[in-house]
Amino acid sequence: MPYMHVPKRNPRQEYRLKQRERVEASPSIAKKFPRLKGLKVTLEFFDAAGSTKQGEAKCKLNVEHAKSALWFACPGVECICGDFDLSEALFRAVAARHKMATGEVRCQGTRKRGNRGPVPCGTLLRYKFNLNYE
Repeated sequence: MPYMHVPKRNPRQEYRLKQRERVEASPSIAKKFPRLKGLKVTLEFFDAAGSTKQGEAKCKLNVEHAKSALWFACPGVECICGDFDLSEALFRAVAARHKMATGEVRCQGTRKRGNRGPVPCGTLLRYKFNLNYE
């Protein structure tokens, strides 16, 4: 049998795999929040200073299939162990029956800068939830 080379995963890949497993193990949004019938999420990514927009994403989640562990990857290609977990923000918004909720979260990951050691990523995420209930 020929030898197959299996590339070693880097720390970023390992972290993302663990996060994906955690998300997949969570119940669907519909199971966790049975009265929630619709959820739209708007994400805006900014540099660490919060002044330069680096990207934007909008998504309408299917609450029957989307997982209640609401996690979004940091757009920083060198970022390790950061990313954005909005699960608690969603829980608070639904518990208070908000129709709209906004907030911001800073990435807690690190990036490598040249020959120096890791530095904080600090990417800023501004989010908005639009929620519909039965």
